[in-house]
Amino acid sequence: MKLIYLIGLPGTGKSTVMKSLMKTLGEFTPERPIDLLDSHVNGNIRILGKYEEGETFSGTDRLSMAVAPKAVEYFSTKPNEVVIGEGDRLNNKRFFDTFDDKVIIHLTVSDEERQRRYAERGSDQSDKFIQTVATKCRNIVEEYGDKMTLFGEEEGCIVEMRHETLEDTANVVNKILEVI
Repeated sequence: MKLIYLIGLPGTGKSTVMKSLMKTLGEFTPERPIDLLDSHVNGNIRILGKYEEGETFSGTDRLSMAVAPKAVEYFSTKPNEVVIGEGDRLNNKRFFDTFDDKVIIHLTVSDEERQRRYAERGSDQSDKFIQTVATKCRNIVEEYGDKMTLFGEEEGCIVEMRHETLEDTANVVNKILEVI
């Protein structure tokens, strides 16, 4: 089983990338394999979260705060799927450690562009929440990124990608397709 997961501050375009990926891959069927774990399935690809037209916040942001332990238990026994997700809800070490094969894409964007996006979508997330997400992302990058060891540099599973433009969206989608 493989995990591809997008992390980043609110407004870095994680949901935008996911919607573009889903459009590229074709028709998905909504599925709730266990309580609280909404997803969309196409063959052996499972996209975590809820994606519905007209919703400002999508993906795992729309899942219950109690989903993480259930997701860990479910994916501990579920082979042969490519699991793709984004967002803060499952952005934690316990969830990521459930998968031996993983790529974590850390999306970044300029503060100016992030603020423009906040204004455009009417975000009202507190500075404290944003700082909490920033800390979580830094911790994940530190935990799973490249490391210097006695034997040289050990490659991690973090991919840093800028997400400012439509071209950047296409680049992130292409990276995900390459990993699948």
